[in-house]
Amino acid sequence: MASFDIPTIDVSPFFSSEENEEGKKKATEQMKEACVNYGFFQIANHEIPLELLSRTMDMYKTFFASSDEEKLLVPNNYVKSTQNPAETYEHFVFRLSSSVVNVCPKNPPHFKELLEEMASHFKKLGVVLEGMISECLGLPPNFLTNYKNDESRDILIGLHYFPATENDNTGKQAHEDPGCFTVVYQDEIGGLEVHKNGHWIPIAPSKDKLVVNIGDVIQVLSNNRFKSATHRVIRPRDANRFSCTFFYNVQGDKWVEPLPQFTKEIGESPKYRGFLFGEYMQLRIKNVTHPPAKPEDLIHITHYSISN
Repeated sequence: MASFDIPTIDVSPFFSSEENEEGKKKATEQMKEACVNYGFFQIANHEIPLELLSRTMDMYKTFFASSDEEKLLVPNNYVKSTQNPAETYEHFVFRLSSSVVNVCPKNPPHFKELLEEMASHFKKLGVVLEGMISECLGLPPNFLTNYKNDESRDILIGLHYFPATENDNTGKQAHEDPGCFTVVYQDEIGGLEVHKNGHWIPIAPSKDKLVVNIGDVIQVLSNNRFKSATHRVIRPRDANRFSCTFFYNVQGDKWVEPLPQFTKEIGESPKYRGFLFGEYMQLRIKNVTHPPAKPEDLIHITHYSISN
């Protein structure tokens, strides 16, 4: 196994009331390098209370330890992987859309309130990361926030991976995230791996850091300047794995295509044809609900690639 530490970026200057332009510049430069080379990085001093993260993880553990009968009382929010025996996990989805009613379990108590508090912190962090990513791309600081425009497609997911069997340790197969970017908090078990230079690199868990990975939307907007990283989850033997993940997406009717700043304005050809985000999401969901017989037939962002 290759040894590699993904970059860690101190984002505290973006939360401080005191001006720290030097700190902001350093963090932005580190993020740009990470987005170009890895598509993955860790952030420290992110302003999400560790006590809140710990309580949220404990709450997920309590919920996932309950009976199947109890979990199935919230069928629109609870999902257990059954289509693919190689991916053995269950998750609880909390949607931020005002048009969706999140039905939360009664046990543990205050489930919904805790997730709402957790989501509000992730949303604040998201605005900071949107500004940093925009600046890394040489775009106006508010570009991505304006482009993304609302949070109705954002989701907070609690994940539980069952222990590996003797024959299989796959938690989530290799994939890229379809949206803008994703923020992950994994427990002390670890298991998250990123693909880099032909190697799978384990990302060591850290109780005070969050992992961020760039998604397909950013890769397309930047015309491949920034990388949507391929990653997977490996299940440990004799241990359950838990994580808390926030997906920053765009609306289904959002048109996604390489920006002119990275194509015609600099004389480069677009590497992707445009598409509606909702259309792409449907294809990605079909990967899970109706997986093709051959793994190479799974839909990735390359589905929209233009051969020049």
